[in-house]
Amino acid sequence: MHPPDAELRRSLHRIDVLALTVNVIVGAGVFAMPAAVAAAAGRYSLSVLFAAFAIVALLALCLVEVASRFDTTGGPPVYATAAFGPLVGFGVGWLLALSRVAAFAAIASIMLDYAAALYPVLEARWARNAAVTVFIAILAAFNLHGVRQGAGLGNLLTLAKLLPLLPLAAAGLWLAGWKSLPEALPAGPAALGQALLLALFACFGFEQAAVVAGEMRNPRRDLPVSVLGGVAIAGALYALLMLACFATVPALASSTRPLADAAEALSGPVGATVIVAAAVFSCAGGLAGSMLVSPRIFYALGRSGDLPRSLAAVHPERGTPQVAIVVMALASWLLTLTGTFVYIATVFVIARIITYASTCAALIALRRRHGPAPVPIPGGRVIAVVALACCAAVVTTSSLTAVRDVAIGLAAGLLLRAAVRKR
Repeated sequence: MHPPDAELRRSLHRIDVLALTVNVIVGAGVFAMPAAVAAAAGRYSLSVLFAAFAIVALLALCLVEVASRFDTTGGPPVYATAAFGPLVGFGVGWLLALSRVAAFAAIASIMLDYAAALYPVLEARWARNAAVTVFIAILAAFNLHGVRQGAGLGNLLTLAKLLPLLPLAAAGLWLAGWKSLPEALPAGPAALGQALLLALFACFGFEQAAVVAGEMRNPRRDLPVSVLGGVAIAGALYALLMLACFATVPALASSTRPLADAAEALSGPVGATVIVAAAVFSCAGGLAGSMLVSPRIFYALGRSGDLPRSLAAVHPERGTPQVAIVVMALASWLLTLTGTFVYIATVFVIARIITYASTCAALIALRRRHGPAPVPIPGGRVIAVVALACCAAVVTTSSLTAVRDVAIGLAAGLLLRAAVRKR
């Protein structure tokens, strides 16, 4: 339905994309989510987590069907363009790009906070700025050199962060953490809504595989396994880690480092240090995955002419979107240094939910227009409608201020698009 990206190299294997999906989902959020959800949802914490992953599973199923119609880089913005036209496609792509840059800056700051526990010199502003500058430069260099190099770095960091988390997750099952749920009840529906948003924040990122479809060897075969497999692995890991926290951290709701506290209860200060190191690797791995995926969004918007076409420039030998990578690196670096990412980060969940909702709506529109997809999801229309209802419910539980901020960001993007097209 959409022409393939002839300039980009199809170098990614199924294991690369599966690791990418797990890497991006299991990012910084997992290290704060158990305590945050326990504080808001209390005894219903596990139910909230399961509800979040049920919503994510519905969204992922819609993504798998719609993505099977395409063989190109870009993900949700490309699908929205095909289903609803270029203006809607740009709006989805712009919100997705903003959310990715904001998430990168936020996770980089969390990484530096954890790293400071191991290297106190990073408490100083100059040291933090120097460290994040070097780190972003390294990520950009790997990805400029080739998509295989960027994926390889992400695979290593994924393994580094999962190795210490898996024993802790197994302890949650061994200790039967479901018998130690918090006794407190949530303050009301608003508290449960807040807990759901916190859980969703930690569960998002499964769409990254679709964004790099133009560089996968066989996207129609590998993408469903990568997306659904990544969601299943992350869901099981999150549930077991929460059980470990329930079983070992009595005051979980007030913990600032829940996984480190759980590890310390099981194996002493050494365990806590290992988990702190895992948090650093987890953030670094998530950032590596973001630096691999996010520039492809800018590339797709440049290729469509909605943003400057220079963003679609591809290195003639390495097959990488070089300008888009540099723009992503510079934008993330500036936001991390200045702290202005806070404004955009507050609307991260809403912006991302809108992009997911557009894919669910695209499933219905494309089925009506073009018939069954190459990878049809049984009951796809019903799943899409239920997923859209879930997205609407999430937005309605958010503050009006956050919705307003999304509208402001979208309006700024539309003005930029108009200026580019006028030129």
